[in-house]
Amino acid sequence: WVQGTETVASNARSHTSLLSGLYIGNVKVLVKAQFGMDSSKEIVMKLAVRAEDPSVSDAIHALVANG
Repeated sequence: WVQGTETVASNARSHTSLLSGLYIGNVKVLVKAQFGMDSSKEIVMKLAVRAEDPSVSDAIHALVANG
């Protein structure tokens, strides 16, 4: 977690978390995950991934998409 983005306010309807770290092979990665509620009160997520190697970004997106 990037400091300050790990806690969600109790009355929040949306939240953004920033994560940074190293992927296999010491590839630097930054992830921005935005969470919110849609009109039917379901949780939705928007994910942005940046990495030194574009294939790592693709792999992280695939991992999240496929659970």
